[in-house]
Amino acid sequence: MKKITVVTAIVILVFTLGGCSPQNNENQQTTTQEGNGQQTTTQEPPAQGAYKDGTYEGAADPWQYGAENATVEVADGKIKSIILRRLDTDGKEVDYENWKGQEIEGKLYPNLKQYRIDMADAMVQKQSYDVDIISGATTSCNNWKISVQKALEKAK
Repeated sequence: MKKITVVTAIVILVFTLGGCSPQNNENQQTTTQEGNGQQTTTQEPPAQGAYKDGTYEGAADPWQYGAENATVEVADGKIKSIILRRLDTDGKEVDYENWKGQEIEGKLYPNLKQYRIDMADAMVQKQSYDVDIISGATTSCNNWKISVQKALEKAK
């Protein structure tokens, strides 16, 4: 009798835990809450080679310090290059010489000059906008990811 009870309990446990495992959805969404109260929602990227060739633009929503956008070039169905930009509140691209990780007039500027290159390179290498963000420029990095995602949606 004990064996039947134990076996039944194990079967129930296996089915219960199996129902809790993550699903592999093709268009799974992820929502993150930023420290500044901003929420971002991204969808998992489509399979590699799933894009139409061309050059595509994408932009994230502006925020209190400006905005970010991206230009994505697709060739042979794959991401060939990405240019990430940071715009000021007037919509003009910032002077990256002022964004090299130094303090200017009491304000610390993250190294966006290098971050945007590193992040673009990681996206091209991974063939996805879904790469790790760089600490110190969380909002800009998340907005660059959104910008590239929007550009790639146009390339589908």
